[in-house]
Amino acid sequence: MKGTILRQFSYSLLLLVFSICPSTSDIFPGKKHFVRVVNDLEAKRLDVHCYSADDVIDRTLSTKGEQLEFEFRSVVNTYWNCSMNSVVGHVEIEAYISEDPLIDECGGVHCIWNAREDGIYLYRIKHSDYVKKYDWIPKPLRVRSIKRNVRP
Repeated sequence: MKGTILRQFSYSLLLLVFSICPSTSDIFPGKKHFVRVVNDLEAKRLDVHCYSADDVIDRTLSTKGEQLEFEFRSVVNTYWNCSMNSVVGHVEIEAYISEDPLIDECGGVHCIWNAREDGIYLYRIKHSDYVKKYDWIPKPLRVRSIKRNVRP
C-alpha cells in the first residue's frame, strides 16, 4: 500500500514539474549557447576540431559557405576551443569561454566564427560586423627528397 501511494506521489510530482516547465530543457541548469564556424575560404577544405571538458566535435567543411553549429548549456567554467586546419594554415581559437569578455563581444548566445583567407573573424551581433581575432599559422613547406641513381 505504501509503495502504491509513494509511486502515485512521484508521478504527480513529475507531472507537476512538466506542467510548470513547458519544455523539458527548461529544467536543466545553464543557459543554452551556440558556436558556429563558417568556411569562407575560396574552394578550400576546412577541418574543424572543437572540444570542451566533456565533448569533442570533428567536422570537415568541404566548400565555401558550409557551416558547423553546435549548442550546449553554459555553466561556470564552460569553454570550447576549436582548432582549424586548411591549406592556408592552422590555428587554435577560444570559441567560447563562460567567464570572458568574448561573450559580450559575441553579443548574445551565438558566437559566430568565420574562416577567411587572411584569418579567423568573430561576428559581433551588436555591431553587425566582423572583427579579425586570429591569424593563420602557416604550415611549414614540405621538401621532397630526390633519390638519385648514383653508380659506384
